[in-house]
Amino acid sequence: MSAVTLHLPRPHGRHRAIDQARQLEAENAELACRTVALARENDTLQGQLDQAGITISGLLLDREKAIAEIRRLQQQRINDEVEKARLRRNLHNARPRITAVPTQADQPHNPASIPQQAA
Repeated sequence: MSAVTLHLPRPHGRHRAIDQARQLEAENAELACRTVALARENDTLQGQLDQAGITISGLLLDREKAIAEIRRLQQQRINDEVEKARLRRNLHNARPRITAVPTQADQPHNPASIPQQAA
C-alpha cells in the first residue's frame, strides 16, 4: 500500500505567517503539556526513589545487625566449645581411678587369706 499525500495549497503572505504562528503555538502547547507530564512523572519517580532509598537503608541496617548477631553467635560457639572441653577435663580428672593397692596377703587366692565370718 502506498500512502497518498494530499497537497493543499499554502496561503501566501500574512495568512501564511498567521498559520505558522498558530502551528508554533500548537507545538508550544503540546510541548508544555509534555513538559507537565514529564514533570509529574519525574515527581513520581523521585518519590519512588526516595521510598527505595529508605527501604535500602533499613535493609542495610538489618544486614549490619544480622552480621553482628552472627559474629556474637560464632564467638559464643567458640566459648561453648572451650567450656565443654574444660568440663570434659574436669570430669575425667574427677573419675575414681583403679590402682593397685598393696595387700598383706601373700597369695590372695589362698582360702586362708580370705577373712572368715564368725558363725
